[in-house]
Amino acid sequence: MADSEPVTGRRRPRGAEATARSEALERLKARLRGSRRSDADGPQIKLENPIYDTVPEDEYNALVAKRREQARSFIVDDEGLGYGDEGEEEDWSKAGFTLSSDESEGESERPKRKKVEKKDPQPKRPSSSLSAAATMMGAQRLSSMFTSSVFKKNKDDKVCDSIVDDVIAEFAPDETDRLRRRRAQANSSSGANNASRINSDKPSADLIRGSLLSADGNAEPNKVVEINGCDLGLELKCEEVSEIEESVRGSSANGQASMVEPDDSPSNKGLVEEKEVKNVEIEVKSGMKKEVFTFNAKVKEEEDPPLSATASAGWKEAKNGAGGGETNANDLKDSLHKEFDREEDGSLPFYILDSYEEFYGENRGTLYLIGKVKAGNLYQSCCVVVKNMQRCVYAVPSCPLHSTDEIMSLERDVQESRISSVDFFKKLQDAVSDIKNEIAQHLVNLEVSNFSMAPVKRKYAFERSEIPKGESYVVKINYSFKDPVLPVDLKGESFCALLGTGRSALELFLIKRKIKGPSWLQISNFSTSSASRKVSWCKFEVVVDSPKYIRSSTPSKITSKIPPVVVAAINLKTIINEKQNVNEIVSASVVCCNMVKIDSPMLASEWKRPGRLTHFTVVRKLDGNIFPLGFNKEATDRNLKAGSNVLCAESSERALLNRLMLELHKMDSDVLVGHNISGFDLDVLLHRSQACKVPSSMWSKLGRLNRTTMPKFGRRSKTFGLGADPGIMSCIAGRLLCDTYLSSRDLLKEVNYSLTHLAKTHLNKFRKEVAPHDVPKMFQKAESLMELIEYGETDAWLSMELMFYLSILPLTRQLTNISGNLWGKTLQGGRAQRVEYLLLHTFHAKKYIVPDKCSNSAKETKLKRGITRDVDEADIDDVNYDNDPSETDHKKSRKAPSYAGGLVLEPKKGLYDKYILLLDFNSLYPSIIQEYNICFTTVERSLDGSFPHLPSSKITGVLPEVLKNLVDRRKKVKLWIKNEKKRNEKADPIRVQQLDIQQQALKLTANSMYGCLGFSNSRFYAKALAELITLQGREILQSTVDLVQNNLNLEVIYGDTDSIMIYSGLDDIEEANKIAGRVIQEVNKKYKCLEIDLDGLYKRMLLLKKKKYAAVKVQFKDGIPYEVIERKGLDIVRRDWSLLAKELGDFCLTQILSGGSCEDVIESIHSSLVKVQEEMRNGQVPLEKYVITKTLSKPPEAYPDAKNQPHVLVAQRLKQQGYSSGCSVGDAIPYIICYEQGCSSGSTAGIAQRARHPDELKREQGMWLIDIDYYLSQQIHPVVSRICSSIQGTSPERLADCLGLDSSKFHHKSSESLNSDPANSLLFAAEDEKRYQGCEPLILSCPSCSGTFDCPPVFKSICSLGSEKPTSLVSEESDYNFWHKLCCPRCPDIKISPAIMANQVKRQAEQFVLTYYKGLLICDDETCKHTTRSISLRLVGDSERGTVCPNYPRCNGRLHRKYTEADLYKQLSYFCHVFDTVGCIEKMEAKTRIPIEKELIKIRPIVDLAASTAHKIRDRCAYGWVRLQDLVITV
Repeated sequence: MADSEPVTGRRRPRGAEATARSEALERLKARLRGSRRSDADGPQIKLENPIYDTVPEDEYNALVAKRREQARSFIVDDEGLGYGDEGEEEDWSKAGFTLSSDESEGESERPKRKKVEKKDPQPKRPSSSLSAAATMMGAQRLSSMFTSSVFKKNKDDKVCDSIVDDVIAEFAPDETDRLRRRRAQANSSSGANNASRINSDKPSADLIRGSLLSADGNAEPNKVVEINGCDLGLELKCEEVSEIEESVRGSSANGQASMVEPDDSPSNKGLVEEKEVKNVEIEVKSGMKKEVFTFNAKVKEEEDPPLSATASAGWKEAKNGAGGGETNANDLKDSLHKEFDREEDGSLPFYILDSYEEFYGENRGTLYLIGKVKAGNLYQSCCVVVKNMQRCVYAVPSCPLHSTDEIMSLERDVQESRISSVDFFKKLQDAVSDIKNEIAQHLVNLEVSNFSMAPVKRKYAFERSEIPKGESYVVKINYSFKDPVLPVDLKGESFCALLGTGRSALELFLIKRKIKGPSWLQISNFSTSSASRKVSWCKFEVVVDSPKYIRSSTPSKITSKIPPVVVAAINLKTIINEKQNVNEIVSASVVCCNMVKIDSPMLASEWKRPGRLTHFTVVRKLDGNIFPLGFNKEATDRNLKAGSNVLCAESSERALLNRLMLELHKMDSDVLVGHNISGFDLDVLLHRSQACKVPSSMWSKLGRLNRTTMPKFGRRSKTFGLGADPGIMSCIAGRLLCDTYLSSRDLLKEVNYSLTHLAKTHLNKFRKEVAPHDVPKMFQKAESLMELIEYGETDAWLSMELMFYLSILPLTRQLTNISGNLWGKTLQGGRAQRVEYLLLHTFHAKKYIVPDKCSNSAKETKLKRGITRDVDEADIDDVNYDNDPSETDHKKSRKAPSYAGGLVLEPKKGLYDKYILLLDFNSLYPSIIQEYNICFTTVERSLDGSFPHLPSSKITGVLPEVLKNLVDRRKKVKLWIKNEKKRNEKADPIRVQQLDIQQQALKLTANSMYGCLGFSNSRFYAKALAELITLQGREILQSTVDLVQNNLNLEVIYGDTDSIMIYSGLDDIEEANKIAGRVIQEVNKKYKCLEIDLDGLYKRMLLLKKKKYAAVKVQFKDGIPYEVIERKGLDIVRRDWSLLAKELGDFCLTQILSGGSCEDVIESIHSSLVKVQEEMRNGQVPLEKYVITKTLSKPPEAYPDAKNQPHVLVAQRLKQQGYSSGCSVGDAIPYIICYEQGCSSGSTAGIAQRARHPDELKREQGMWLIDIDYYLSQQIHPVVSRICSSIQGTSPERLADCLGLDSSKFHHKSSESLNSDPANSLLFAAEDEKRYQGCEPLILSCPSCSGTFDCPPVFKSICSLGSEKPTSLVSEESDYNFWHKLCCPRCPDIKISPAIMANQVKRQAEQFVLTYYKGLLICDDETCKHTTRSISLRLVGDSERGTVCPNYPRCNGRLHRKYTEADLYKQLSYFCHVFDTVGCIEKMEAKTRIPIEKELIKIRPIVDLAASTAHKIRDRCAYGWVRLQDLVITV
């Protein structure tokens, strides 16, 4: 290649002088390149004129200013993108300067090659120029010059390059030419410049080194070859590339090195040099890999699942019978011109699905009911606009009218027909005239013009003390919702309270019109809206001027069938905008299913039927790029095959959003489905619509109301378990939102609720996850981009399949019909609202005024004013309440219960090998409500807040009545299921499943009833009632225990809230069942509504502590018994333990419960621990077994102590890396504790800082090692030691020794296990050695030498006299000589007086007393061991006040005294035992008593003073005393 003037991009034109300098420089470079000799041996070139001029700084600045002024008149900058001239010289030494193609390869983009060149410098290739490019291209097309890689491209020029490429692509004469240019662009932009790209996706190793051979093994200089993005002047056709690859592979296979003979042409020289440099480079890389440490865990290579088991294969099979997004729309066009069907009286049958209330603006109080109407053979969407909604407020008179003599006499006169009802009403109006006038004045002040008031008779039975209980006359006020609301706390001279001021129009409509969930309604006196006046996107729209024109429908031909719905599943694929840190949508996939049943479950064969499914995907270009080669052809082929546009390509995100909204509008779906759609997909859709300025006429089509203003979005979607943000819900009003993530959390018990995990475990499908940072890479090739689209459609399809699998729609519809609330709220998990609406409907029907909702802000105001005290939340394990936005403040932590909960008996710990019976009360709290008639209307609450008594009223309360109705309905449904199953082959599985869903819904509703009473944010919160219910529950459980133990002589080993465990002591299962039957009979005959039943039969049980046990449960299938291991509350069922710890714990449980001998079990456990720790240290344990998972309860950035929580730090890193899923609220974050290579295990960095995601470890195996010691000491040892704590033959020290740990660090735990239960203090043991085991010895000090020695017990020393030979008494250090001589072993002449002995006893005893009063508390969790003197008043679960570990929730342990009362009393008793000379005589036999007593008589005077001192101190300890007044009751 000839030397030529270097091209440096967009530089200003040089003058003649500058050109001469440049030419001289190029000659020098060319001469240097032409020789391989060093500079010392090379030619010495003398320059006639210097290449650079040296000028002063001031002169240079003036020159730069002059150049800029000259360039300004004809050069356009275009904000840095044009040919701007700064007027400065080109400083090649400056960092970041744009280098020539040769220099940029060796310096800016290839630092590794630069290092290689330092070791063995290689001559540089000649520079490229425009003239040289024209020379070597010859007769090539002009387009090839633009697409050639002669021009070295900057990163900033990618946009321009893509535009040029896009333009050239339009004029490409053939596919081969386009393929070559497109791949050249992809290669240069991918950043992989270290390998040569020869238009091949997978070049061989020799090709990577730059060795290009023809078929005969020689290099051909007339072919164009790209190396590192530079054109070397060789043209190579695509057909020849494959031949070269094959020849190279052949030579490599034969073990021959690829050699290229040097040529005189510069092109060949550059080629050979490139080869040599790359060979060196690869050798260096391989050498570096050899130096990397060996990773200490096995990393499995992910094997692709069978094609038939992949989710993509399932979706492909399903969509073969599916149509495109427009197919269904075309079918529906025929019905658009039809009118909806009407009843014979002209009314419109309307099936309500959802409703929305307008809270602001001119239309405030207007309701929009969205549902289905029948039009021909199809069911179409319809919106009913309800206007003129009226508020309903009740004013309570200050003086109750019903108690006045005048009103009472008037009522008697009406009953006896002395006066007419009209006259009676007039007199009532006169009686409440003062109230009416006062309220009218308030309404006029609020500029309310139209209102009506009338006295009515209503009942009240709730918690406001100023309102009289029972039935009374109140003033009912009606006025429009468009007018301002009356203040909640408004009071006057004639009325004491207002009720109903805050009730919404939607609530009043549902309650007063008696609408209970999705059902047929009858609309009369309606008018149809014209197309120009429609406010919704529904097919039909009607308007009614009064809610009275809407009522529940009567059975008819139209209403006999429940209409099916249209379900659309949505999935988005996003990338992270790093500058703004927001998600941007690159593709959206929608899978739509028509004719979905909501009254019964659907089989897969039914909803996957051909014609039911339609799908649509829209994808856009990435910013500044084009679609990869061949994608448009693939998209066209797919659309032709589907017969409609199932794949649409757009140029921008805004166009993508517009197209998506249009397609959703065409589908006219009733339900939107997605996995975490409420927390991610909808949030991203609406925020991106805002950012891209999508018009309201488009984004509002996401719902069914034509909105003009997008609402503000709060942080509700970021809060765990609360569903979508209210702003998002208002945007999709009219469409139901089914989030399979929220539903699966309610209906399934899983460690992980990700779509990947649920698809694998429940749908038996393997889902392919695409990381966010991998999405841009998939846009480089048409094949990978089509895969991305396939993954999006598959994810949408999986979420829909999960919805059908869980029968979410039928179940939630049943729950909504029972409760009478909104279906959308039930789908979002609003359990509290379900119970609330059930009670609202019931109390309204009985003419009760219901309490108002009380928001958190109102409650805080009351607390400040001192109105309410001690309003706390009930601790309900099985009730998860989600409240309206006005009720919930997610920033507040959960409050503790303000009253006692269920009774939990102290377990009799140990291993039981005989049958244990578990008996459980069916629905204890709902049964108590019915048994004792507990209700708002029956229980009298005192004003001073004292404990209420059981009701004496015989009239059934509202709550018992509601519960009885639910229980009776459930019994009836269960009977239907039983009868259906008896039909055997004729049984309809769909019918059975439908009935099972119904009984499950009834059960969930009944069991939630108690929760609303004890939940402080509930509308029907009544602490007194909840307290009374739990009190009765405790008394019932205790009386049942007494009956079983005292009357039936059986042993109860544990009891918890509503269940008891009975140890039968039998090996015969039939006999054990007989005992259970006898217990059930005796207990159940005491109650009318309460029933106890056998809930479990256990063959063996390991009972560890409260709520923690494992047992072998005997179950029956078709009359044949089989055994399963049941675990409750153990570490192995918690998520925050590694799989390795769980497996070892499970193994230990299996061994303990196997029934083998104790020695065999212990030996098996010890040997397995030794084996596992050896495998761990040898790196033979798979990486997956080290994974620990923990759930995020709030956004990662919202944790104040994130630096101490491993899962939070890992989630924060995932977010920074661009992950959009897997690191949000409610997600289980996996992590592994490790340490950096070269550091020691347990380094100074905290555990949280050393936590890494499994994918991070796989990518960075050379940097990290798993912290084996952490897993052995903090994961495996705690789990195993707790399980084995009740097993004899092992100890925490022994287990630590088996794990290769320092056993001395675990010594204290054995003593803690003794101290955890006062009964284990062994104070009543028969032998003194066992009784005082673990006590500190009494240490005496010599007054002469200050030496110390242990003081032996007197009795033990004297008793040894009778058993030992007299010769043993000669030793001066013997215990016997000490008590006779009372001298120090080292100072035989110095006596220890009784006074010295007594003083030392007193000093040491007081030290132990002082230790007790320090009040040190220690956590019983072995992974925590937190020690403190401060007491936490927080309550968690059934924990006692002051026992929660300060490290909660990271630690679930409980605080216990490090030095207890039992320890102190035991120690003081030991000191008394040391000087005991009286009590010990009684334990001896008569034969040996006399000689011992003679010896004791001699010693007694010496020890009396010390003994009395020890006794006085011990007797001060209250632990050893019993107050008789506590044991008797004074009558």
